[in-house]
Amino acid sequence: MKITLAQLNFQPDDLEGHLDRLMEIISSERHSDLIVFPELILQGHPSDVKPEGYLYRQAKCHLHDASRQVWQHVKQCGARVVLGELRRQGDNYRNLATYMDPAGAKSYAKAHIHWTEGFVPGNKLKVFSTPLGRLGLNICYDSAFSEVWRVLALNGARLVVNISAVPAHFPVPYMRRRMRGAAAFNQYFVVYVNRPGPVFAGGSAVYGPHGDELLALGGGEEIASVEIDLEQAESWREEEVLFPNRRPLLYRRVASRNKEVPAPGQKPRLRVVG
Repeated sequence: MKITLAQLNFQPDDLEGHLDRLMEIISSERHSDLIVFPELILQGHPSDVKPEGYLYRQAKCHLHDASRQVWQHVKQCGARVVLGELRRQGDNYRNLATYMDPAGAKSYAKAHIHWTEGFVPGNKLKVFSTPLGRLGLNICYDSAFSEVWRVLALNGARLVVNISAVPAHFPVPYMRRRMRGAAAFNQYFVVYVNRPGPVFAGGSAVYGPHGDELLALGGGEEIASVEIDLEQAESWREEEVLFPNRRPLLYRRVASRNKEVPAPGQKPRLRVVG
């Protein structure tokens, strides 16, 4: 299976040209099994389009039909794509990761909204059935929560795509360790596609089910591909058996609703469960 990482930026000064560029990349890479673009590549991100209200006016007035146009192009090319987009909900917006192929489009809404963002959070972690197999999606700050990765594994994902807009000041090695750990602990492939500099950090990468780094990009705009074999995830799960040996009753604390985490030197509050 060939995965293409399109580490690109949004171009706010040339909206038509930007959309044309995305479609040109889809056309040129259509023989790839999956083409992955970064978070909010269709309409831009509040961190680099100021004022934020201008971004939303652009999305409403000039780019409201962008998602349909891209899907029509994906259908014409016979391609498969994951990309980031805004979707309006009343006066608010959701931050989506959308999987498109000739059969249609399916979206996941970012569940963990960073404190610097004003999006409406989604309330469901999703794994989609695709011609490639079971595909999980998450977005940027979602990746900080190990529970997200594990739920996607338990829901059958063999490949998980994280699309991001991690800022330039946030360390690339840290994000790569996070993705490597997610792949190794959950025995699947992880594709991480981040927006490049100067505002964002770039550093997109691909990891195998053993945590091996299969591809790593730099900080600038770049398009690169890697071959993966999803059967490696299956065979490793058969060799190193994890999921049937889980003991969920020991992990109930994970599902506790936002309990206070004790500060250093502070004794945790104990609750007796009858």
